[in-house]
Amino acid sequence: MRRTTATTEYLKECMGTALFELMKEKPIEKISIEEMTAKADVGRSTYFRYFKSKDEVLVFKIQCLWNRFAEENHITDFRADIYTSTRLFFEFCLSIRDINDLLYQADRQNVLLEVYLQVLTPKKQEKNIFTYYKQNWTAYALYGIVNAWILRGYKETPSQMVAILYDLKETSEQ
Repeated sequence: MRRTTATTEYLKECMGTALFELMKEKPIEKISIEEMTAKADVGRSTYFRYFKSKDEVLVFKIQCLWNRFAEENHITDFRADIYTSTRLFFEFCLSIRDINDLLYQADRQNVLLEVYLQVLTPKKQEKNIFTYYKQNWTAYALYGIVNAWILRGYKETPSQMVAILYDLKETSEQ
């Protein structure tokens, strides 16, 4: 039977959910593919068909969470209302705090950077070289700011984080 895209996406997301649940119990290195796929109720071959690593599973799951959050909050174009979009981005990061904390405990912060790169940069390289570099700069800059925020224990609110980000931008332009 041929799977639909929705079914495939669902199965892939189930693997991400299972992996995060297992990461609460033991280190990611000790989680086998068999254990993860059994918990997700999918076949081992499904994992190998779509993923090359557990990190790819984690990236996919967080992207799904972001896509739902963006849809619920009507974020279609970050540039339309950059202030609101940025605040909502920080709200999203706070909403997945338990996931972020698991990633940091497992020394998998790189997963967040990969998500930001995939969300904020286009699949194919921009023809306008300035736009291309700006999109990459934005992804890395946001990762750096979120990384510091997470390491500080989310002490600031999402609105305060946006203010800090804008203050940093103004300071760098002087």
